[in-house]
Amino acid sequence: KEIRNITDELPFEIPESWAWVRLKDIISIQTGASFKKEQAVLAKKENYIRVLRGGNIEPFNLFLKDNDLYIPENLVPKNIILEINDLLTPSVTSLENIGKICIVNHELNNVTAGGFVFIFRPFLNLSFISEIIMYFISSPLFQSLMKDITKKSGQAFYNLSKERFANLYFPIPPEKEIRRILSKINQTEPLLENYKNEENKLTNLESLFEEKLKASILQYAIEGKLVKQDPNDEPASKLLERIQEEKEKLIKDGKIKRDKHESEIVASDDKNYYENIPNGWINSKLSFVINLVSGVDLSPSEYSSENIGVPYITGASNFHEGNIFFSRYTKEKYINSQKGDILLTCKGTIGELAFNNVGNCHVARQIMSIKSFINPEFLAYWLLAKRKQLISSGKSIIPGIGRKTILESYILIPPLFEEKRISEKLDAFFTLIQSN
Repeated sequence: KEIRNITDELPFEIPESWAWVRLKDIISIQTGASFKKEQAVLAKKENYIRVLRGGNIEPFNLFLKDNDLYIPENLVPKNIILEINDLLTPSVTSLENIGKICIVNHELNNVTAGGFVFIFRPFLNLSFISEIIMYFISSPLFQSLMKDITKKSGQAFYNLSKERFANLYFPIPPEKEIRRILSKINQTEPLLENYKNEENKLTNLESLFEEKLKASILQYAIEGKLVKQDPNDEPASKLLERIQEEKEKLIKDGKIKRDKHESEIVASDDKNYYENIPNGWINSKLSFVINLVSGVDLSPSEYSSENIGVPYITGASNFHEGNIFFSRYTKEKYINSQKGDILLTCKGTIGELAFNNVGNCHVARQIMSIKSFINPEFLAYWLLAKRKQLISSGKSIIPGIGRKTILESYILIPPLFEEKRISEKLDAFFTLIQSN
């Protein structure tokens, strides 16, 4: 293909012997095979072709997986059967995965890419051409450019623009210099791999330190050792009396149900009893200060993706960094959680925690919805501190946190104003940790 040298609007200067081109001048860009879910199978069959998706692509590496899909060969045009020196990159994916690219560096037998993957095929089918394209596209400049030409699709996915990508500038060195560049990259790869291993060790160490620091601070907080007690604070026993009155009224009005796990407030002979309770605090069963609603699964006919009704929260996939995201909706009659409730995943991925920030909604059986009658931020931090203990105490056949485990747990309850002071102190601590 004839290459036209470009002289206007160049992103940076290149040596005189190099040439600026558009990517469309050196590669063809094709989209992978489109198919319906019901047309794909998990096991290889005669006259079926393997499909590679975004999960098969890692920077510089292509992986075949046990859960790869296979589709009928009549759905796959001949020109998208993968060949040696083809390059693959996701076209629809999360923003952080836009730009990851790899080469088909060995013969594949009847393999294609899926519809959310681009196939780049150099017009000059030589390995060193594919390699230099891969390494240049993996550079910070091209990674930034690729993210700039994406368009958000839905809550978590981004589309890479085929047309805009094809028109990106690309610098082409002479062949001998390409080979020298690749030789130098190959020489540095062992050093980079060693650096990566050392960096991973340091990252793991820092993560472990941060995790232990958080756990220690949380434990101090729930034991009354994080902030000073104020003798002028009303004791928590008075708060508990008001909570009981409020709960009795809600039960009488039919707004909540009495839980069978409620019993004595203080149990000095219980194994969870604290010998040194801070002044003004009280040891109580959790069931006395919360109302716990177990989630219920809905049948497919009871929800949809249309934005009608209230959100339907199904599991840990709806949780992200303390916030709730959703894509399903159901009828208002199924509401079992309100804004401000604490949502806790109790089956599947266990122990994810978030406040209900979406308002009236319905939660599935993988989630517990907890209404707190004490400071909700303090209770959320208490659950974080006790998360591993609560998970390990589950005794059901299917691993998970049982409602009895939650309701019969004992919690040291501070005076109302101390709950607030503790929560504010922990907020400041966690904000500091995240900023660093």
